[in-house]
Amino acid sequence: MKFLATVIYLLFNLSLVIGNTPMEKAKVDFKKVNLTYSATPAFSLDIQYSVFDNHIGGNMIEQKNGQYFKSRGLSYTKILNIETIVNAKTTVVVNNDESVLLITDSKKIELSPLQTNMDTLLKMCSSITTKDIGTTERFYSLNFGTNSSSEFSRIDVYINLSNFTIKKIIMFYNDGMSLNQSDFYAEEKKPRLEITYKTFKIVTNINESLFSESTYMVLKDNQYKGIGKYSNYKIINQLQSARFKKK
Repeated sequence: MKFLATVIYLLFNLSLVIGNTPMEKAKVDFKKVNLTYSATPAFSLDIQYSVFDNHIGGNMIEQKNGQYFKSRGLSYTKILNIETIVNAKTTVVVNNDESVLLITDSKKIELSPLQTNMDTLLKMCSSITTKDIGTTERFYSLNFGTNSSSEFSRIDVYINLSNFTIKKIIMFYNDGMSLNQSDFYAEEKKPRLEITYKTFKIVTNINESLFSESTYMVLKDNQYKGIGKYSNYKIINQLQSARFKKK
């Protein structure tokens, strides 16, 4: 099943005055969430991805676990059998299923484990509702509508109010799709993807080699080559210096 890998890839390559309306509350809360992840020097997360074949209930067709590590301006993500490393100069994507290493320039982005930009979603949604769940959790439902250009008709977000981290994001897909890639004639269904963020841990010591391209490849004679268990991997060099190099 390659559905989750496709979702994650797509997701990787995806003013109001402060008041009391749901939109205004969401802007304040999401800024606090962004601050938690950006201001915490180093932390780790366990993440669970679950795909269901219906918006309500339905059958769970796939479930996978992932990991996310951040150390200052560095990040490492492993989802399914795909690893992504972001450091100051380069971004490396390791596809262990396809035995491919891709290296490209790192852009100046705010590192976040959320897989999507919450501020952008707020600007796109047509309406929003919110509800407090006890005193420790707040729920937001961002509605885009079935006729919108968004990939999703709705996104639900659950925030942990004790430390302003995300507990869960649920994405309801707008369009039907075949969830069984081995059956060409399978019925198309509108799935939902539940991303659960577990075990947020502040850490004091992360091995810096986790974020270095030299863990996977070495530059030799102006060409990158995989090392160790990656020695037979195909290298795709998308660095600007390589793309615009005079032949």
